[in-house]
Amino acid sequence: MSSLRRALLVAGKTKINLENCHFITGINYNGLSVKQLQELRGILRENTNTKLLVAKNTLVYKALEGTKWESLKPCMKGMNAWLFVQSEDIPAALKTFINFQKEKKLYDNNLGGAVFEEKLYAPQDYKVIETMPSRSDVYGMMLGSLHWPALDLVNALQAPTATETETVVA
Repeated sequence: MSSLRRALLVAGKTKINLENCHFITGINYNGLSVKQLQELRGILRENTNTKLLVAKNTLVYKALEGTKWESLKPCMKGMNAWLFVQSEDIPAALKTFINFQKEKKLYDNNLGGAVFEEKLYAPQDYKVIETMPSRSDVYGMMLGSLHWPALDLVNALQAPTATETETVVA
């Protein structure tokens, strides 16, 4: 396969991974074996609907150019593998990678910069993303906050009035 054809294939895969993508980050994969990359790819796909792509930074940037992910350019240095989180449960994807990293003792393979909602995050900002609740948790909190006032209103409307209570007692 020619190098041009391979480059077009990588750019195409990157564009496909961008569809329905909610979060992108790079991983320094220097020193990771092919077996470890395949294992990580499988764990991410199973648990979090996340795709792992190993590609040249220039090819990934060409695919990101003109999209909302373009702000990732400053992070495209060194040997990167790219995580495309395609579910809204971003903290789970990050935790899956961090657990894999701890389990395999891969302390040199850190997460690089990331883009979430068109904003570039540095690696030290990941704590904010890791601790944010998932969308379903937020919906649950909102529903709970709406539930109690509505329940209080129903109870107040169904409660007997003071004159009815006095009549029943007498």
